[in-house]
Amino acid sequence: MERSRKILIIGEIQNGKPVPVTLELIGEGKRLASFTGARLFLAVAGSGIRGICRDLLRYPVDRIIAMDHPRLEPAQLEVHGKVMEVMIREQKPDIVLGGGTLFGKTLIPSVAAALGTEVMTDAVGLDIDRETGRLLAIKPAFDGKQMSVVSMPEAEVQIASVKPGVFQKSDETDNKKGNITMIPADWLEDIKEQKKTLDFIFEGDQKICLEDAKIIAAGGRGLKGPEGFELLKRFADRIGAQMGSTRPCVDAGWTLPEQQIGQTGSITKPDLYLAFGISGAIQHMTGVRAKTVIAVNNNPNAAIFQYCDYGIVGDAQKILKEFLEN
Repeated sequence: MERSRKILIIGEIQNGKPVPVTLELIGEGKRLASFTGARLFLAVAGSGIRGICRDLLRYPVDRIIAMDHPRLEPAQLEVHGKVMEVMIREQKPDIVLGGGTLFGKTLIPSVAAALGTEVMTDAVGLDIDRETGRLLAIKPAFDGKQMSVVSMPEAEVQIASVKPGVFQKSDETDNKKGNITMIPADWLEDIKEQKKTLDFIFEGDQKICLEDAKIIAAGGRGLKGPEGFELLKRFADRIGAQMGSTRPCVDAGWTLPEQQIGQTGSITKPDLYLAFGISGAIQHMTGVRAKTVIAVNNNPNAAIFQYCDYGIVGDAQKILKEFLEN
């Protein structure tokens, strides 16, 4: 008898709730499962998470595999990785998906190494090969100027990490059919603690989180340097926006790496995207999935005007100064 196919999502919980990419992966995992007839599983681990697991049953998962133990709070990489390894070995999924968060970027490759397999990282799209049924991951090539399609034709378990913000979050379902399986966790007591968390240092209100921003004011080389980005920062603060930038501006040291938007940066879905001095190269615009785009550029033939809803032809620095003077 042929075993049923499974897709397993590695869930991540922070501050008592699932991170957004976990809900995004549930929605995409359900779509992929429809092509293969697979069942969708969600694996989560933490301390005091039973209530969170019950809440997650509102989403279209067939089963939640959970481990609840004090050793998993705060989440220690070594312990959490061992838990996910155990869950994957027990469930034997065909496909494993996880979020490319700061924690996931370290966790998922370590789990793949423990399983003796590989991992496709930083995917910005997923699909199923209709002929082979294998997972296809779409991701930026090394130069960031083109996309590549990657697969794992020989791997027993196919593992991929996905950039946050790529997919829409899953909708809740009225037809709850999933159930929760709690995995015994007594064996965690026998794992020697290699690291100990002494304290947490929380960032203030200035934390950069472009994936969840409702308004983004972004700048490109048309701002001409740090002075232009200082104007943009003042403008963003005034209107309650997060500030973003293109990759060349990060490479030049004008902005921080976490402010980069595009194929090799953040994928954003704001209500409003304000682009100042951005040419509109495809590498950047791949990361812009805004409801409304307003662009300012002194080149009337700039590619950005093909993407925007409203455009202003003019010097970005001068227009920012005018905004700030009013």
